[in-house]
Amino acid sequence: MPPLPPTRQLIPMALAGLLATAIVAFIVVVLFMSWFSNPPFGWGNAPAQPIPFPHTVHAGPVEEGGHAIQCEFCHRNVTTGAAATVPAVEVCVICHKQVNGANAKADVAEPETLINIQRVLDKHADGRPIDWERVHRMPDHVRFVHEAHLRFLTQGEERTVTLPIGDEEPMQLPVPVQEACSVCHGDVASMTEVQPQDGQSLKMGTCLDCHRENDVSTDCTVCHK
Repeated sequence: MPPLPPTRQLIPMALAGLLATAIVAFIVVVLFMSWFSNPPFGWGNAPAQPIPFPHTVHAGPVEEGGHAIQCEFCHRNVTTGAAATVPAVEVCVICHKQVNGANAKADVAEPETLINIQRVLDKHADGRPIDWERVHRMPDHVRFVHEAHLRFLTQGEERTVTLPIGDEEPMQLPVPVQEACSVCHGDVASMTEVQPQDGQSLKMGTCLDCHRENDVSTDCTVCHK
């Protein structure tokens, strides 16, 4: 039996082994969370926004106390470009220069709501943007063009499709923009805080299944930069 290395050599070897084990364990955990989390490369729930934006109030139905603002009013690039874009503070002020603490009745607006509206107005007055936090994110090597997907769902002849996403129920097309957005994003109008849709998969396999189901090209260059 060969002699054991001196103790002074065993300690660095043990530390190196522990470090290697920790690195491998970290990589495994990251890969596990990346695969099972939603969005696919996220870490669970969406981040808190710098100013609360309850979609229930802005986009919710009027009969439920909302204002039924259409998705494309705030996300102005969604039907014409690759990214949906988030609203600039100037878009918020279109409404909130009228709807604010100076003219809101105390019985219809919570004090915290009026404070948050004032924060929007202050940012506009100071020329500062609202740094909205991203909720849905695809990997950087993926190219997802909102305009093309919205065009498929909202235009063309009447037809029935089954999309391998969401509830996977047959869907009658074309549909309004808001309903088209909900295919991937869920019923955002019913969310106080926007979160990734429960059980939703935005992974490559889902995209490929949807493209094959609807006779869309699956060439690598269609979706990858």
